[in-house]
Amino acid sequence: MDLAHRATAAPLLRLLAHGFATAYHRLPEAVWRAPYAFRLTAPAAPPGTGTAPRTGWVAAANWHVAAAVAPREDGMLRCGSLQHPAETAELPLTGPAGRAPGWAARPYAALRTLAAAGIGRDGADLQLDATLPDAVGLSVAEPLECAAALAVTSLHADGGGCPPTRAQLARLLTTGVPGDDALRRAVLFARTGRLLAADGSHQPLRAPDGGPEPSLLLVTARRSGDPTVTATGLATAVHDALCAGAWSASWPGRRPGRSVLLMMPPDRRAAVRAAVADACRRCELPVPRFLRLAVADAARRED
Repeated sequence: MDLAHRATAAPLLRLLAHGFATAYHRLPEAVWRAPYAFRLTAPAAPPGTGTAPRTGWVAAANWHVAAAVAPREDGMLRCGSLQHPAETAELPLTGPAGRAPGWAARPYAALRTLAAAGIGRDGADLQLDATLPDAVGLSVAEPLECAAALAVTSLHADGGGCPPTRAQLARLLTTGVPGDDALRRAVLFARTGRLLAADGSHQPLRAPDGGPEPSLLLVTARRSGDPTVTATGLATAVHDALCAGAWSASWPGRRPGRSVLLMMPPDRRAAVRAAVADACRRCELPVPRFLRLAVADAARRED
């Protein structure tokens, strides 16, 4: 496949395919992309509607990582990243583990887990791409490991092997790669416009008042010299966002951090942004990063 020269392919995927060909002097045999995932605490429905509050939901975002892969026959993983061009690593998939660069640790652990299950033991060339900087506050680990695992699994299927289902793959990764299992499920099983619960059920993302589908805005505070000032400024910004019409504010990951996810009516988005920016200025913080999110589909093959 030659995504690098396919005019209809997404530009970032074309860039990844070109980077793969430049690094390994051959074309990838499969390219997968996997969405960033996030947690969402949706607001409760108005009293008297008979609808229970929705908590503990996860969803896939409309931003992705990608993995390009081609098979090897020496049992080694050669791994590179467009974000870390000077840190290509060659690592064994069986036997004693090699020392992977930090950005490759989780994908490497995922592929060693697959190799232990008899999938992809012969090795692979792998090139990764992450479209968002770490500073936005969305975890890149789960989408990267899922993209790498799905890419190598697809090679196994193309070669006549019997690949695991996504449910089996999720169980393998849970066993072999400690991480956020809820976010991993979102990467593998999400649906466009729908939230995913811990029991595997889906619910549409709805406004609590029954209006148009809500807007989601990820707000990430920029670091200041004093972490207390940053935390106070973010708390003030959340308070002002709720006063400006946002319905809810929640942490997009497992733990509190510098990013908060706001849900609001679409017609209040500009007012909420203005309120957050003004709150940060009053607290003597830089204007935060804003990233619009939509609830997107699960990981998929692009070739």
